[in-house]
Amino acid sequence: MKRIMIFNTIAILLITIISYISTPDNQMLSNHHLLTGFASVIGFMALLWILSLIVKDASIVDIFWGPAFIVFSGSLLIAMNQVYSERSLFILFLVSVWALRLASHIGFRNIGHGEDFRYVEWRKEGGANYWWFSFFRVFLLQGALCTLVGLSIYFGYLNNTPLSFIETIACSSIFFIGLAWESISDLQLKTFKNNPSNKGKICKTGLWKYSRHPNYFGDLLVWVSIFSFSISSQNIYLVMGSFLSPLIMGSIFYYITGPIMDQAMMKSRPDYKNYMESSNSLFPKFK
Repeated sequence: MKRIMIFNTIAILLITIISYISTPDNQMLSNHHLLTGFASVIGFMALLWILSLIVKDASIVDIFWGPAFIVFSGSLLIAMNQVYSERSLFILFLVSVWALRLASHIGFRNIGHGEDFRYVEWRKEGGANYWWFSFFRVFLLQGALCTLVGLSIYFGYLNNTPLSFIETIACSSIFFIGLAWESISDLQLKTFKNNPSNKGKICKTGLWKYSRHPNYFGDLLVWVSIFSFSISSQNIYLVMGSFLSPLIMGSIFYYITGPIMDQAMMKSRPDYKNYMESSNSLFPKFK
C-alpha cells in the first residue's frame, strides 16, 4: 500500500507540474487544463469504485479503462476550447474508436466470469479494509495512469499547426495498423482458447508466433500514432511531452503487465518458461 501511495503522489505531482508548464504559447503558470482532465477521470473512477463495491468486483475497471480516455479527451476538448479544431476532433475520434473496441472486447471476455485473479489476490491482501484500499490501489492508480498515458492527447491538442492530408494519412495509418494488430491477435487467442483440443497449450499461431503479447504491441502502436500528431508542431517540448505516452505504455506492458501474465502462464503451463526463452515479450520477432 505504501508503494501505491508513493506512486499516486508522484503521478499527481507530475500531472500538476505539466499542467502548469505546457501551454500553446509556452507561457509558464497559465493553464490548468490537464488538471481538469485528471479531475474528470478521477470523478469517473470514483463512480466505478462505488459500483465495484456494490457488485463486489474491482476488475470492472478493466472494462472501463478505454472509456476513461474518452472522458479524459472529451473534458480536455471542452476545457481547452478545441471543439472546432480538426486536429483535436480527429484525435478524439481515433481514441474513441480504440476505447470502445477495447471495452467491448474486455466486457464480452470478462462479464459472467467473476473477478480477475489479480484483484482476487489484492482483495485477500486488503482483508476487511479492501473496500477503501481498492480505491487507491485500483481506481486512483488507474485514473493517474490514464492521465499520464493520455499526455499525447493533451499535447496533440496543443499543436496549433493545421492538420494536413499527408499528416492525417500517416498518423491514422499507424493507428489502424495498431488497432488491427491488437484486434486480430485478440480474436486469434479467443479462437485458440475456444478449441477444446488446445486446453493447456500455448498459442503460437497467427500473430502470436511473433511475440508473446501481440495485443500489447498493437496497443502500443495506437499510442505511437496519437503521439505522432504532435510532431508537426516542430516544438521540442510538445513532441517530448507527447512521447511520454508510448514510453509509459510500453514500460507498463514490458515491465508490469507482460511479466504478470507470463508468471500466471508459467503456473498453468510447465513448458511456458522454455517458450519465454525463445520468444520476445512485446516486439515482434520475425523468423
